[in-house]
Amino acid sequence: MVLSLIRKYWKPLAEILLVAFLLCAASYWCYLRGYQRADTSWKLQWAQRDLTDATITLQREVTERAK
Repeated sequence: MVLSLIRKYWKPLAEILLVAFLLCAASYWCYLRGYQRADTSWKLQWAQRDLTDATITLQREVTERAK
């Protein structure tokens, strides 16, 4: 009985599964793209913060050595 239903409706089932797979793949791709954008943004902000900290530390050391 189940086998006859599968034989009868295999094309619509295959189409539904294909569409579902494509939707999942597109959603995952969009998620990764947004994640990478946010990650790049945060990496840039942390790099700028680290550069600022290093510059301040260097200026403080130069000032201390000059004394």
